[in-house]
Amino acid sequence: MDASVEGFVAAVEKLGLHGFVLLRHGETVAEGWWHPYEPDTPHTLYSLSKSFTSTAVGFAVADGRLSVDDLVADHLPGGGDLRGMRVRHLLTMTTGHDAEAAPRMAEDPDDDWVRGFHGVPVVHEPGTRFVYNSGATYALSAIVQRLTGETVLDYLRPRLFEPLGFGPASWDSCPRGVNYGGWGLRLRTADLAAFGQLYLQGGRWQGRQLLPAGWVAAASAAQVPNAGADPDESPDWQQGYGYQFWRCRHGGFRGDGAFGQFVVVMPAQDQVLAVTAGAPDMQAVLDAVWTHLLDAAPAPSAAPRLEGLRIPALTDTAEPAADLPGREFRVADPLAPPQRGFRPPIDQPSRIEGFAVERAAQGWVARLDDEHGVHRFACVPGRWQASTLTTSDGEVHPIATTGAWRGPGTFELRVCQTAEPCTRTYTAQFDATGVTIAAEDSVGFDFTTHRPVRALAVSG
Repeated sequence: MDASVEGFVAAVEKLGLHGFVLLRHGETVAEGWWHPYEPDTPHTLYSLSKSFTSTAVGFAVADGRLSVDDLVADHLPGGGDLRGMRVRHLLTMTTGHDAEAAPRMAEDPDDDWVRGFHGVPVVHEPGTRFVYNSGATYALSAIVQRLTGETVLDYLRPRLFEPLGFGPASWDSCPRGVNYGGWGLRLRTADLAAFGQLYLQGGRWQGRQLLPAGWVAAASAAQVPNAGADPDESPDWQQGYGYQFWRCRHGGFRGDGAFGQFVVVMPAQDQVLAVTAGAPDMQAVLDAVWTHLLDAAPAPSAAPRLEGLRIPALTDTAEPAADLPGREFRVADPLAPPQRGFRPPIDQPSRIEGFAVERAAQGWVARLDDEHGVHRFACVPGRWQASTLTTSDGEVHPIATTGAWRGPGTFELRVCQTAEPCTRTYTAQFDATGVTIAAEDSVGFDFTTHRPVRALAVSG
């Protein structure tokens, strides 16, 4: 294995990476996924979606449909005072808003997010202040859809996704059918690497100029300053901001999303790194990149896929008390837990209603009842078991589960969302009358520790 790659893998082993693809001089140097994550599973990208929305704007500009100097109000009429806001202000997060606009948009009583965007006060002169704002990216998505008659996803398919050989792709939409723009896109890790390579090559792909080189240069440049008061805090978020791309240290630029979804382009090294992850500390991931991958060595003739990368599965460390397997426990009065703001059902705490651990031919089955239904999670000793989980909105999510007895009265269950950053760990502590179930997420917005739930044994 390339020594730089070996050092990188060792450094990120415990940072929460799910998979990565490293390209050098246009060739794959190394790729790997930590089981139970798989290369063919599209991963939720969170704000890395923004760089793809920016790219859609770039195609629309190239098609002559708009200019970055167009007034936003000309493309998104809605009655609000946008005070001279232009498309470039949406792209550079300098809209003049004082805070994130997306939550306010979603409060519109008729689910008209464009009208909601107009209702967010513009308190600064557009172009004068950087404020990170997913609502601005939604506005870009809405503009592209109004101009083309297609969602950003559909507009990008023939222009970007198909030429670069992307796999399955999906993008969540607002109630009126506009892709979120600033979040909600799902792609494979390898697709992200190809996207970064396109930008590294100035928009050129296999002899064709797919995206104008001028757009690539403008999008990846430091269009506006974004440094905070403390230059030592998250330094890679203080190097300047382009058109929905961040500048990095060491002359690089990137698209990124919550919990470590990255496309890092390193022009000086002729390298691209794509990462999907559930990393609580995103700066630590980038620190590992700069420590180990600033290496312009030639690419090997045969690119290795790293084998044996695994997130440890659970194995029993104790025998359960004789009366616990198969015994059912119910919550007398299930309460709705605190909800995460502006997040889908898969990212919300569960309203636990019942719990049981049953013997299986191999290991155990943990049964968890909640507002989404009755779930039976296979727990085979030392293995992750692939399955699916259906949420109340009808969405089917790939998961992998592992579980084991950690003591005579303690069962631990982990549910890994293999298309998402989060793994949820349930710890069931049994006693004479019932069970207390605590839950904690590996990463999460707003909070990661859930309110404990008490369930009582069902008699008979």
